[in-house]
Amino acid sequence: MTMACVAAMSGISLDCCPPIRSPTWRSQQEPSSCVTRNVSCKYSVAPQKQSVDEGNIEGGGFTPMSLGTAAVNALFSYEPFFKFAAGQARSMIIKRGDKIGYPWGPELAKLRTHDWSEELKKAQNKHVEYPAYYLKPFHAYEYGNLSWDAAWEVELAAKSVHANTFDPEKKRLDPNGDEELRNSYHKTMLPMLKTTPQAVVDLGCATGLSTYGLHEVFPNAHTVGVDLSPYFISVANYRQRERGQSKSVQFLHAAAEYTGLPSGAYDLVSLCLVCHELPRSATKQIVEEAHRLLKPGGALAIMEMNPYSPYLQSMVNNVFAFTAFKATEPYFDDYRTFGIEKAIEERGFTFPSQRECSPRHRTIVAYKK
Repeated sequence: MTMACVAAMSGISLDCCPPIRSPTWRSQQEPSSCVTRNVSCKYSVAPQKQSVDEGNIEGGGFTPMSLGTAAVNALFSYEPFFKFAAGQARSMIIKRGDKIGYPWGPELAKLRTHDWSEELKKAQNKHVEYPAYYLKPFHAYEYGNLSWDAAWEVELAAKSVHANTFDPEKKRLDPNGDEELRNSYHKTMLPMLKTTPQAVVDLGCATGLSTYGLHEVFPNAHTVGVDLSPYFISVANYRQRERGQSKSVQFLHAAAEYTGLPSGAYDLVSLCLVCHELPRSATKQIVEEAHRLLKPGGALAIMEMNPYSPYLQSMVNNVFAFTAFKATEPYFDDYRTFGIEKAIEERGFTFPSQRECSPRHRTIVAYKK
């Protein structure tokens, strides 16, 4: 199932987005690789250097694919198969939402009555340019995150997808699983931080779930949520007015690779469930941008899937589970085989500490040298 086109849904065409061009920014260390068009799927080994906190991380090295999952992985380059698999995965996510008490229909009906054209005008930075990796079908949406459907549904999808996060056997669906996961990230991160941040950036904030989570943990901090989708930022602004919450939270339409925010002005840069949605070249650039944004001694905190966890390692060789997951996460292979710890250290940070925050997720913290 592919996403209905934006014009048909809302009367707003993608033509109102900034022109699609290659990004003008360049990585200081990798000037030729700032735009990824073909995702690398080479297999690497687990990082040899380990933090003292790594004892809480289960699992070992990366698990190579079986012949079955490798064959399925290859099939995703065949468009009809991709569309079929994406449709099946989307249908499963919607049905699970109904099961846990979050039916999509009523919430989407409410959102569609709003005047989103005005929201978009206010949120959108027309000078933003979109890297090639961002323009591909993603999360079962034909236009990826550049769509109203993706923006309206992201919070519902998060509740559905994370309903069984804390049950490794996937037998129990918890309607509060997503909230529990985000809270676990914060509880795990807090003792890893050296100071209480007063200025925070949330990169890849989507519609603000992660941003407001940080705001609740650090209520006295000024927090900026950054996302590359003007649709997500539009919904974030709308949600902010609904909440009636603090003006110390702001949302910005910008690329995480080049935010335009001031250098050396922030105590904490957070990425919550962002890196697995990126090719590794983009992650490297974002880590560089985080380094630029942070004050000396400032912290980079990342909450992500843990590729060393027994759950994710077994999923790689479960054809059915892998097919459902890969249908909505095209960069998963690149993420799970990417030594992000080394990449963080190479970009001017201390070697990161990491701890489990769920049976399949980890919290990573590193400091700007």
